[in-house]
Amino acid sequence: MANLIEVSPVLSLLENILFTGSALIYLAATIGYIIYVRGQREWGSFSAMVLKIAFVVHTAFIIVRGYNVERLPFVGHYEFGNLFIWTTALVYMWTEWRLKEKFYAVGAFITPLMMLYFSYLTIIPRLIPAIVVSRMHRPLPPVLQSDWLSIHVATSVFGYAGFTLAFAAAMIWLLKHYVPANGVLGRMLPLHEALDEYIYRSSGFGFLFHTAMIISGAIWADISWGRYWGWDPKEMWSLITWFVFAVYLHARFTRGWTGKRAIALIALGWVAMLFTWVGVAWLLPGIHAFG
Repeated sequence: MANLIEVSPVLSLLENILFTGSALIYLAATIGYIIYVRGQREWGSFSAMVLKIAFVVHTAFIIVRGYNVERLPFVGHYEFGNLFIWTTALVYMWTEWRLKEKFYAVGAFITPLMMLYFSYLTIIPRLIPAIVVSRMHRPLPPVLQSDWLSIHVATSVFGYAGFTLAFAAAMIWLLKHYVPANGVLGRMLPLHEALDEYIYRSSGFGFLFHTAMIISGAIWADISWGRYWGWDPKEMWSLITWFVFAVYLHARFTRGWTGKRAIALIALGWVAMLFTWVGVAWLLPGIHAFG
């Protein structure tokens, strides 16, 4: 077993404080966005500001974590999960900046998903010890010391972020379909046409990066193990996720698929993505056991 990296107790404490602080501020943003969609429009810009503060604190955590482990913090579910949440916040804030208050409502759905991911990183591993979500500060084994791995992880988190945004918007579409159009919630949610476009663009964004993730992973695998594809469970589920979103994008582009059929594909793709990240680690161990 590799020796643990010695970390200053002060820096270790700072890392934990920043992690907890960012989670709590993200939670505050979540509450603010939910109040916004309940009809309190003034909470929209306030929640967006709180989200930016949470993002800054989370960025500080990632920097401190990287300093403590003396490498890029992308190994294991704990580090990967934090990068995933951070990237999801970044991509959502970019769309929010582009679309202004028109899509504040998406924040009421994307931030709860981010809190779900935070819960996995904190609560669930303590309840189920078999899940490996390492906070340990270990040096990287030689197989992980590759620039291609950095590219592989970076493209992965951006792909997952795009898929998460698409799923959040899909849930808004579904909710808007069932709530009264003239009610408070119905008026606060974006129009179906705007949501369809948001879902399409978010899925395309995620699909682009997910494709790059698969390609970079294949190159890294060839360098490390002498083969591009090994039918590892995580490789298989990444391909399944890719295929589901490919079907959606093809149907949307060639046949103009929108509505419940498209929403069902997006939901299926998000479940496949979540299983790729979490479920494979629980149920289908393989060479990706490190992350």
